[in-house]
Amino acid sequence: MNANKTFVVVDLETTGQSVAKGGRIIQIGMTFIKNRRIIDHFESFVNPAQPIDRNIQQLTHISQKEVKNAPYFEEIAPVIQNLLTGTVIIAHNVNFDYPYLNDEFARTGFPELTNAAIDTVQLAQVLLPTAPGYRLLDLTTYLNITLNNAHRANADAHATALLFLSLWQRAEQLPTLVLQQLQNGNWPLLRQTQAFLQLIKPKSKRSDIEVFSQLAVKKPTPVIESGPQKLPVYPTTAQDKAAQFGHWLTPKEAQNELMNRVNVFISKRADGILTMLTAPKIGKTLGYLVPLLLNAASKPLMLLTNDESLQIQQRELVQKIAKLLDIRVQVATLYDASDYIDVAIFNQLCQRTEDTAQVQFFKARVLVWLTQTNTGLLHEIQVGASNIPLIDEIRSDASGLFFKRAQATVDASDVLIMNFETYFNQANTLLTARHLKKWPVVTMETPNQFVSDLEAFYHVSIDLKALQNSLKSIVNQEIVGLTHKQRLFIKQSVGEALKLIRQIYQSQHTVTNLKRIERLLIIISRLSEVLQISGHSSLPREWQSVKQQLAKVRRLQQQTVIENQIDETLVNDQKAIIYHYRVPTTYAYHNMFINHIHKLLVISEYLDTKISEFLRDTPENMTVERDFIHNDTQAISLVQLGKTSPILHLQAMTQKNIGEIVVIVPDIERVNHWYQKLRHVITTEYNLVAEGITGSLEKIQRQSHSEQPNIVILTPKVLTTMWLRDQELPRIVVVPERSVWQPVSRLALVLTEMQRHPAALLVTQLNAMQRHRFKSQLKIISNLNHKQNLITQYDHILNDF
Repeated sequence: MNANKTFVVVDLETTGQSVAKGGRIIQIGMTFIKNRRIIDHFESFVNPAQPIDRNIQQLTHISQKEVKNAPYFEEIAPVIQNLLTGTVIIAHNVNFDYPYLNDEFARTGFPELTNAAIDTVQLAQVLLPTAPGYRLLDLTTYLNITLNNAHRANADAHATALLFLSLWQRAEQLPTLVLQQLQNGNWPLLRQTQAFLQLIKPKSKRSDIEVFSQLAVKKPTPVIESGPQKLPVYPTTAQDKAAQFGHWLTPKEAQNELMNRVNVFISKRADGILTMLTAPKIGKTLGYLVPLLLNAASKPLMLLTNDESLQIQQRELVQKIAKLLDIRVQVATLYDASDYIDVAIFNQLCQRTEDTAQVQFFKARVLVWLTQTNTGLLHEIQVGASNIPLIDEIRSDASGLFFKRAQATVDASDVLIMNFETYFNQANTLLTARHLKKWPVVTMETPNQFVSDLEAFYHVSIDLKALQNSLKSIVNQEIVGLTHKQRLFIKQSVGEALKLIRQIYQSQHTVTNLKRIERLLIIISRLSEVLQISGHSSLPREWQSVKQQLAKVRRLQQQTVIENQIDETLVNDQKAIIYHYRVPTTYAYHNMFINHIHKLLVISEYLDTKISEFLRDTPENMTVERDFIHNDTQAISLVQLGKTSPILHLQAMTQKNIGEIVVIVPDIERVNHWYQKLRHVITTEYNLVAEGITGSLEKIQRQSHSEQPNIVILTPKVLTTMWLRDQELPRIVVVPERSVWQPVSRLALVLTEMQRHPAALLVTQLNAMQRHRFKSQLKIISNLNHKQNLITQYDHILNDF
């Protein structure tokens, strides 16, 4: 292979997953690249000599009519072979398209191809390690490459060619050290993908890279301390704000009202808490940041949220406001040490060659990622890396390079951004470093997650029965590869561990039992290390969370108020004896959280009543206020299902391409029920996506595109993520079963979330009480006549969409 070769991107649309099982090509697209320019295209429909399944027609938008007069594969095979002679084949998932094409050649009596081949999926996974996904649509969106008519071979081939050229350019920008590691390392890349990387020559020396041992790592951004400064006066009137901020502000009075309300609250001398509900889309993040940044007494300012996309938005807004107002503000985001990579450990593990192909491939991705990341946060590279044990092995502690960088930035910053768990872990340390007893102002968004995170932080559960059984199982196993000394250590350790468990059963003393549990977990942790060193790969499931449990036990040992509870139950038909130790959640809120804050500002579009009551239960010395920032938000259009089948409603809606439709049903069993029903009756271009069938909820949300013609069937689990900014409900929501609205707070959350859209439609069945309770958020379409043609009626309803 050399750079002067002709590269040909090949993409196939087929009737099935393999030729051996009756699959046939129905379209082939090829895009030719020479001297790093697209020089030609070839495309053709192919007659499969068999009916095309309706699901394939929905996916590819290729109909039986389009292939009816197309050539059979054997008719165009000589042309394809002639065009591909002497070229390098490229495909997005090359081990599908290339073997499939060869199988069709073999089936029709032609010789199989032996061309070198490159896989753009793997190239993208290595060179774009933080991409949100590696489907062609994900990557073209990520790189702003135009892809019209996805799942048409000609369009996919052209888009893949543009992707390949972009990846080639990115490979040239890698530091020389990393490029050499990719070229010479033992990476499990498909076909000749690594041979392609060996063609690459670095463009220039990277000045933003430093070498840490044998790894190239991106240099940190210099930390600049802001120091004392004179701040502009807070603009109280809407006219003053418009003069100061111009197009930044929304035209909505709600944002101005929010700013003023926050300014009044933080200007008061008394400590207090203010909970504020806002309508969607009023620009609330900018609304509370402006008065906070213009108030010197609010710094250091703490911003708490579990929504990573919101954290990014907060950081960007702080920097933009500072630039606009010409003030110096340093902003930093901090996570727990274990969320960062330990570069030193990763460097050691790179020398380990006995890892699985999956782990080795992940190492290649990390090598590139270290030259790109500003943070070193492992969750940046988690897509496509699930269930890889290496991730836990390379987690940092407080001495890690990236964590120390983050801490240095935080120590010099005026605005600190954290999630709840990081705050619980780091708040006291940071207060002490700044010689403070309390934070001046803490803001909290996504508060509905706060209470459960607080409870989990001071709660540990230990299944003693499961640990006891696993220890007995280990000591009775014949484990090969152990030395005599290791066998003796295992026998003595298991004996001590079983003795500790018996002592815990016999004692009711909380403090003593926590000490015994700590010792028990330490023993199991050491046993795990010995077994892994000896090559014992499958540790008991109960041992996999020992490190996290040990950290929690040690945390609880530092507390003075601890509750304990023992549950005896059945887990997978096995008796479980679970010991729970926790700090009462209200006690933790008062003593470990609110007592270290002067002013707490809670802002949300949705706040569950129980959460609101919990947050407002504060010590007597704090004032408690609440407010609602009104806004003329568009009401949600409601179509009552009545006695008409939800399927008929969906059939009518999908006659128009109105983007994604979400169907929420009570549980996974009902997801399968509705999936099986709908897959046989939806005859339009809409595709079916279902939680637990076509992918997990997380994968479905990650790959969601609001304009795609998909019907997405989900459980109410989706509602637990609705407080995240990057996980929005689409404009059309169908809830065919009333039990989803138990509890009714789910309806409140769905309506609030749907109000993000200027026009939204909810199709369900609500009773009179529900309609009355949410009448301000609902616009009932009362003229829908279920005895008339639903398609015509929905055509009228959806004209605004």
